[in-house]
Amino acid sequence: MTSLITTIPPNNHNNNNNNKMTSATGLLSMLTEPDPILVHAALTRLLKVVDTLWHEVARSLPDLESLSEDTSLPETTRKIAAAVASRVYFHLEEPGQALRLALESGAEYGFDVVNGLKKGEVRERAYVECLVGAAVEEYIKRKRDMYDSMALFKEGGG
Repeated sequence: MTSLITTIPPNNHNNNNNNKMTSATGLLSMLTEPDPILVHAALTRLLKVVDTLWHEVARSLPDLESLSEDTSLPETTRKIAAAVASRVYFHLEEPGQALRLALESGAEYGFDVVNGLKKGEVRERAYVECLVGAAVEEYIKRKRDMYDSMALFKEGGG
């Protein structure tokens, strides 16, 4: 199993096609390993490639969400699992789920409005803008619900 980790090239953002991962299958299979170090390593690498291989990673969303909630794993591993799942939901155009998991992952792995918008990377900006939009929509929905319930209370003679 160690050879799989060492043969994956680092994500150094150069344009050399030899350094691009073409499949997430090996990393996804590592998510079921009993060793939390291997799971953490797989999730860390998945976070770096999820924006290009999200269609493969999507099949493992239930596993990713389960890992993000597994209290037997270290907190950093759970946060990375949530961040990977959030990115997949973003690509699946489910902003509510993406926001929920991004908030679970924290600023260091997922949702950092200030730095995300400053980076200038198109993918990063789109992700952050999607999450901000989902947060605003949720806020409006909750305020509307609160207003509607107050109006019903007043109409009922309260």
